Amino acid sequence: MMGQQKSDVSLNFIEPLSQSDYYLLDEVATSEDLDSILVMLLLDDTLSDSLRRKVNKQLKTTRNITAI
Repeated sequence: MMGQQKSDVSLNFIEPLSQSDYYLLDEVATSEDLDSILVMLLLDDTLSDSLRRKVNKQLKTTRNITAI
């Protein structure tokens, strides 16, 4: 369940519904393309304002971490 913990820390605004979701979130959270994935989410017109704020906050956090 190590991957589950990583995903919860990085992408805790996404609620996984199955073990497969946890695996997918782990892959996304550890991906070199995480910023691109988050930007793609922001471009989704159907994204709620609440989720958009959470994605934007996570994007800023990941960019700050990679800048260090």
